[in-house]
Parts: sequence; structure tokens; C-alpha cells
Amino acid sequence: MAKWIKSKRTGVRWREHPTRTHGAKPDRYFTIFYKLNGKMVQEALGWASEKDWTEKTASDKRGDLLKKHQTYREEKSLEEQKRALQLAEGLTLSEFWDKDYVHNLKARIKETSWEKELAHYTKRIFPVMGHKPIKTITPEDVDRMLDRMREDKLTPRTQQYAVGTLYRIWKHAAKRKLVKAGDNPAIGVTLPKMDNTRLRVLTPTELKSILDYLSVTETATHDIAMFCAFTGCRFSEAARLTWEHVNLARSTALFPDTKNKEPRTVYLVPAVIEMMERRGIGGPGEYVFTMKDGTPFEKTPQAFRTAVKNLELNKGRGARDKVVFHSLRHTAATLAARRGTPVKDLQILFGWKTPSMVFRYAKGDEDTQRRAMSGLAQALVPEQGKVIELVKKG
Repeated sequence: MAKWIKSKRTGVRWREHPTRTHGAKPDRYFTIFYKLNGKMVQEALGWASEKDWTEKTASDKRGDLLKKHQTYREEKSLEEQKRALQLAEGLTLSEFWDKDYVHNLKARIKETSWEKELAHYTKRIFPVMGHKPIKTITPEDVDRMLDRMREDKLTPRTQQYAVGTLYRIWKHAAKRKLVKAGDNPAIGVTLPKMDNTRLRVLTPTELKSILDYLSVTETATHDIAMFCAFTGCRFSEAARLTWEHVNLARSTALFPDTKNKEPRTVYLVPAVIEMMERRGIGGPGEYVFTMKDGTPFEKTPQAFRTAVKNLELNKGRGARDKVVFHSLRHTAATLAARRGTPVKDLQILFGWKTPSMVFRYAKGDEDTQRRAMSGLAQALVPEQGKVIELVKKG
């Protein structure tokens, strides 16, 4: 078969008949090609002798086909938009959640995160606006939700979570062309200011009392609490740690899946290594820390809260000054900062994405600050110098 010859005109080519002519030239068989929906399409036009095809008429035919395809796509897109708008007119928030959003949510984020979002929707958003067509939800509906939450004395953080969940639902609906992104009712809502920074830093005596108590009453909780205290890791990181990510020879543990999505390595002190060896080395895929029944930890253990209560460590303390499981990480980070660990190293050790998080813990040392203020006061007092008398002349 004769070889194909590419025309100078875009998307046109031909091959010549070995014997037959059309006019003074060999007869040519024309084809055109173009991209459609990302795929290359080729269409045969035929012999020049049959329909008087030329490079120009073949190119014109290609142009006509492309215009038709473009018009079809535009019409189809408009039809889809009309159908979406018609669907959106009566689609309630509850229907959109059940039919679409919740499935996208489960596919997009880890189970513990989507379960929290499900709880915010079920308890806070659904009772107020779940029955409403999604297009009719307004900032006033969000305000009504927040009023109920304030009446229930829910924290500013919980209020922020609920508004954030609604924001993400609307954003997803906008991707589906059901609503306009700029009409998001969660935007511009007045939220309470929040400071959830923990204030309590455990003293060595307090930490020892907790661990001693747990070593007698609940060994499994003692071990995970000790690990978190001496590595500064998050509870979730310790709870998900498996043995293939522990290297006792190098005294390291790797967290491959962290809150900020970056893997992180922590370094193990001898006391922690001894505790882990006592637990017994497990195989790949086995959790390092499990509850006494052998199942993995799903939430911070009740035994820790019981120990704190019975030791009266929270007696007379405010909400932000109480000992909770996260106090173990807060204490480790604060003490590391006080010992002069550089900001970048703190950021890496504790897995913070931004340096600003470091300064929640790098509060400094009280004695150092008192000495600094004393020095400042001294610098502001004029030195006692020689007094020169001024004598008025004349």
C-alpha cells in the first residue's frame, strides 16, 4: 500500500493510487484527523475522483466537523447545567448529604476525621437546616445554629467545627453546579474568638505520680502514656504505631501518617526502649500499643482520666489549666523549648507545619524573664553622676 502523505493543511493527509489518475495527477485518497474528548479521531473522506476532494475541501470539511462537535458540547453542557439547576431547586441539604457528600467525604479523608464531620452535621447542622432546599440556606440559618450551640454551652471550637463542616458541604455542592460558591452561607458569619492553648505544664513529680499510679492500675495505659510523655507525640500517632516502624537498634520510631501529612521520626530514650521490650516485640502490621484486651486504642484511655482525678491534679483548676492526655505532649514541647532547642528542630521533632505553632510552647522561663525585666528597669534609671551647679551670670 502507498504511504500516507501529510498535507500542509492541519489534520489532512492522503495516499496516491498506484495506477489511477484524476486529471493530470495521480488519484488521491483523503482522510482527516482531529482530537475529540482527548482522543485522536480519524475519518475517511474518499477518493478525489469520486467527490472531487482536494486538500482545501478536506480541510474545510474538518473545520465544519470541529464546529459541530463544539456546538454539541456547548448544548450538552447547557442541558446538564439546566438539569442540575432543576434538581437543585428542590434538593434538600439532607438529601444532598445522603446521596452525595457523605460518600465523597468517606473517600477523601480518614475514618476518624469523617466521623467527626458526621457528628457535627447530625447533631448541629441537620436539626436546623437539614429539611431546607440547599439553595435556600442563608447566613441567618447559620446564626440560628450558633444560637442553639451557645444555649447548649458548646465551646467556641465546636462552633467553628460546625460552621466549617457547612462551608465544605456548600463548596462540594458548588462543584456539582447545584449552588454558586460565592453564595456560601458560612462565609462572613461572626464566630467567637477562641484560645484553646493549654496552660498546664506537668512537673516531674506530677508526671511520676501519674505513671506510678497507672503502672499499678492499668499497665496498657501506663505504657502509651509514658511513650507520649517521653517522645512528645500525639496520642493518635502512638495509637497507630506498628512494629515495622520501630527500630530499637537505632532507638527510633517512625510515624508515616501524621496530622500534617508529613512522616516524622522520634528518638527513644533508654527507659522507653526498656518499656517497649517488656511489652514484647511484635511483627509487621501489629500495633505497638493495645488495650488490655489486645485491641487497638481508639480514643484516649479512661484510665488516664481516672488517675488524674484520684490524684486530685485538677482540683481547683480552670478548664485550660487542667491535666488531660494532651498535657503529656504539651509538657514535652514546653520543656524542650525552655531548654533552648532551636525553633526549626522543635518544628521537626513535634511535627508542626508552621513555626507559629512553636511559639504556643516556647513561652520561655519565668526566672529568665524576671532577670530580663530587672535588667531593663536598671537600664531605664539614669546613672548617678556628678552634679554640676549652673551659675547665672550678670
